[in-house]
Amino acid sequence: MLSDRNRRRLQKARLQYGFLGALGRLLIWPAMFVGWRLRDRLPFTRHRRRAGEEFDKEHGVHTVRDRSTEGAAEIDSEHWAAGTGYAASPPDTVRRSIRMLDIDHQEYVFIDLGSGKGRVFLVASEFPFQECLGVEYAPDLHEVAVKNIASFRSDKQRCMTLRAYCGDAAAFPLPENPLVLFFAHPFGGAVLDQFLQGVLRSLDETPRKMFVIYYDPICGEKFVEAGFREVGSHDLPRFHTFRNRRGKEFVIYENDVGS
Repeated sequence: MLSDRNRRRLQKARLQYGFLGALGRLLIWPAMFVGWRLRDRLPFTRHRRRAGEEFDKEHGVHTVRDRSTEGAAEIDSEHWAAGTGYAASPPDTVRRSIRMLDIDHQEYVFIDLGSGKGRVFLVASEFPFQECLGVEYAPDLHEVAVKNIASFRSDKQRCMTLRAYCGDAAAFPLPENPLVLFFAHPFGGAVLDQFLQGVLRSLDETPRKMFVIYYDPICGEKFVEAGFREVGSHDLPRFHTFRNRRGKEFVIYENDVGS
């Protein structure tokens, strides 16, 4: 018999991929498992995990990935099956993307959507943002983020206001400040559509500058369709093991207000 955890994983796969898609993934799961193991041994993956472990050790936090919990968390959200799983972004990538923004950080609030254990907004606190926030819908990951805020120590910290919210990003009320939004492809296209509708309503009510940093920009065209324009990116080498269909590690978008 299936455990509750594995039953929930199957239910999530069925909601994401349909019955036949979930059945296909179940049949090829052994091959997928071997693929994950092999990918974990690739130079990029090993370097990425080592960088995360060094960040955790230096700052007294725990932000590394744990595959064993993915797909099985008890989440009180209609979008519980849309999440893509927790995989913390590399610290140097977060720093590099923020440095590409030509802004006065003190005027902006930084928000990581799908913040998991909080690594991204902890890294962002090295810049003098008004606030650094994280929004995560999985209670187990949110609880770790709260503990990480309490234990975080850094000589480089310049934003002292760190907050973690547990809730659905699609329903999160955006602050009326100029914003920097960070995405590491936390959810699928349908939820992103709903989130962007909320972004556009917020901008209509309170026009202001908004930047989006999209790591692993699988659905980047949706931001362009919503009226944002691409203003920067970091390309990946042709045969990079992390290479996605856009060939970019991250893309930066901005709206037209204040341009």
